[in-house]
Amino acid sequence: MIRKIIAKIAKRNNNYDTSTCIIEAESSVAEQKTENYNKIICHHFTSGISTLNLIRTSLISTHEQLNTEKDKITELNAQNNKAMLSLESLVIEINEAGKESAEIQKQMTQLKLSLIEINDAIKDIQKIANHTNLIAINSAIEAARVGEAGRGFSVISKEVRQLAENVKTCTNHIFLQTETLQNNGSMVDISIEAQLAIITKITQHMNEVVFSIKNVIEKSATMKSIIDYISNLLFLSIIKMDHVIWKIDLYKKLTENKLDDTLTSYSQCRLGKWYYGDTGRCFAHLTGFKNLEAPHQMLHNSGVLAIEYSVSGDHEHMSLALKRMEQASDEVMNQLEILGNEIFREVVKFTPGDNP
Repeated sequence: MIRKIIAKIAKRNNNYDTSTCIIEAESSVAEQKTENYNKIICHHFTSGISTLNLIRTSLISTHEQLNTEKDKITELNAQNNKAMLSLESLVIEINEAGKESAEIQKQMTQLKLSLIEINDAIKDIQKIANHTNLIAINSAIEAARVGEAGRGFSVISKEVRQLAENVKTCTNHIFLQTETLQNNGSMVDISIEAQLAIITKITQHMNEVVFSIKNVIEKSATMKSIIDYISNLLFLSIIKMDHVIWKIDLYKKLTENKLDDTLTSYSQCRLGKWYYGDTGRCFAHLTGFKNLEAPHQMLHNSGVLAIEYSVSGDHEHMSLALKRMEQASDEVMNQLEILGNEIFREVVKFTPGDNP
């Protein structure tokens, strides 16, 4: 091989001596070996992109599973919230029923007091009837003693006695009725009191259930926030992996001279679609998000320029473009890291007593 190179050099440069040709030949062989060595290293380095693709695929799968779990928690929270609202409404209705029962109990107590007053009045009437009956008896005795002249008065005394007996009979009947009402009222009062005790227990248990459901919802919301953060963090890791693979792919194109293949633009890559889509815009107020656009555009545009300079054979400008691309890549990674920290503070909700 060296002889062939010497012959070529000697043929091209007739005024060179043999030693000069040998030196140039050895230098050319060394350069050729270095170039072949670099090509081998670059080939094996860029072939590692398949491993990175596997890692990225695994991260994407995990990200999708986390989103699925997050959706399940959201659905479960909605169901729990609906159940909690129904229970709270039921507690309100039971409390209203308890208030009505308490009002009925109050009225029954008032009724019992009224019946006691009626019974007292009946007893007074009975005393008057007994006293009237006693007066009628005494009048009849006095009329009998008078004889014929007191006959008419005797008849009146008899009627008064009969009236007194009728009053006693009626008052006894009324007394029995009021006593029955009192007994029934006492039974109703006992029943209402037992009902109020049951309502109190039911309300207490239902309030405990509502509190438990609220606690579950709060814990689920916290868990959802944590899953949401992990999901976003995974997504940012996938984006970082995307751009590492994108750069390796670009170097592979430059190494293998496959310069006709198109590169994904900054608006069409995964980050671009997220950044300019509805999902990413919810983080538009964060500093990391705002500072991400310029370096991301620079990264992609510099890579495209490097390809264009390589096609034109302008290696000096190609090198500068690649340098700018790497600088922009470092800034993209930095802003993604900042964005991840900001999302953590934005998304994760801590329960009282937790340390951030």
